Amino acid sequence: MFVPHVGEIKQLNNDTDQLFDIGENVTVADAAKIMSYNHVGCLTVFDENRKFVGIITERDMLSKVLAKSFSPKNVLVSDIMTSAVLSCTPQTSITEAESIMDEHKIRHLPIVENGKAVAMLSSRDLIAYRLKSNKDMQVAAEQLAMLPTGLKNLEPDDVASLAVHEVPKSFAAQNAVLCIANKNRSKPFVYANNCNAPHKQLINEAHTDIPQDIRIQIDTACSGCSEQGCALTKLLIPLSVNTEQDETFSGFLCMCRPTEPDEKPDNSQLYKASLLRQVLNINLTNAMLYKNYIDARHDSETDPLTGVGTRRFLENVLKAECSRSARFSRTFCVAIIDVDHFKKINDTAGHAAGDETLKNIAELISKNLRETDMIVARYGGDEFVLVMPETPIEGGHALLERIRRQAGNISIPSLGSLTISSGLAEWNPEPADTPESIMQRADNALYKAKRNGRNQVIAEMLENAAV
Repeated sequence: MFVPHVGEIKQLNNDTDQLFDIGENVTVADAAKIMSYNHVGCLTVFDENRKFVGIITERDMLSKVLAKSFSPKNVLVSDIMTSAVLSCTPQTSITEAESIMDEHKIRHLPIVENGKAVAMLSSRDLIAYRLKSNKDMQVAAEQLAMLPTGLKNLEPDDVASLAVHEVPKSFAAQNAVLCIANKNRSKPFVYANNCNAPHKQLINEAHTDIPQDIRIQIDTACSGCSEQGCALTKLLIPLSVNTEQDETFSGFLCMCRPTEPDEKPDNSQLYKASLLRQVLNINLTNAMLYKNYIDARHDSETDPLTGVGTRRFLENVLKAECSRSARFSRTFCVAIIDVDHFKKINDTAGHAAGDETLKNIAELISKNLRETDMIVARYGGDEFVLVMPETPIEGGHALLERIRRQAGNISIPSLGSLTISSGLAEWNPEPADTPESIMQRADNALYKAKRNGRNQVIAEMLENAAV
């Protein structure tokens, strides 16, 4: 019996991924450029002797660099590449290659001959091969051809919404539900379209070991669909999402549709479902990785006590504002606000009262800012910094005075009304300010406010300016 092998794919598929390689001592940033320019998701890696030593993929970059907020310019390919690489030969059967990729949940498999990587086999290549080798399946695949384009959005909610609203149309389904759960997370992901099955039941099913084969069942439906009195065909596609951060999400996409009594599912539906399973697994994984990266970045830029920006966030904003003002000859102000006698608040009223005071001040400042451009960040223990774009020193002084007066409405147990002191500085275009110099001037102004008795705003004046 003739058994097709991997070496045939290049002959049958004109769009097979070319082999692109990179040195192990090159940065991840450069690797990303090569992938983007050549529209590939994987590179083979060689050492200084041009010996094949591993591969690097888009997933490696997402999970090992971006998700941890590392700079791609400071990470080498050798730091994140996969060195223990699974591979095949040109003589490996296509079925065996598919089994290797499916078992190990990988999308790329190097083809090695005589110790050298000669090509890269991707899941896309296998799909394309199956399309060209079986014309009966081509119509089914064409119905899903636009899905990868629609799924390029990395927002998990958008990917899930497309799965339950657009995918069912390819199966003539009316009801659909996607459920992805992780036992270590209190909130699972459940997205339904015309499915009334109780979420608790769906979550329990997702936590159960679902058989990994795609099942089409006649006259079987979810409990919610059954309650509608429909005779249905149910298609259940098991899913597995591994974010490579010790989190594995398991679940399923279930679609139900009305069926005639003599209608039987055919192989094209199963084939189409298998393609869909690969597409959803890959895109849900990428979406979850991206979400983890965004959450980690947000956590690093948000002060957990007050909810305003962190010092790191401030440094990035201030650097960008200085560059913008220098380029477009615009002005802006920076202010440092300090709570007067904050140590006394902690010592007398307790640290809980001190924390509450900081939260109240952060809320007060935020309410007084223009939502579109002004930002506030916690700079130190009891210091807050305001960056006020397009604001001259007169406007900044008026804003700080308003905040100072309103701060008097905050009462501290056993101490009475709260007072604050502020130092204000305006960006100086000649010579152009640096983030460090404008912060230093604002700090000097704050010191003067403290020295002059506190509970006041001091602005460091530029030449020919007046408040």
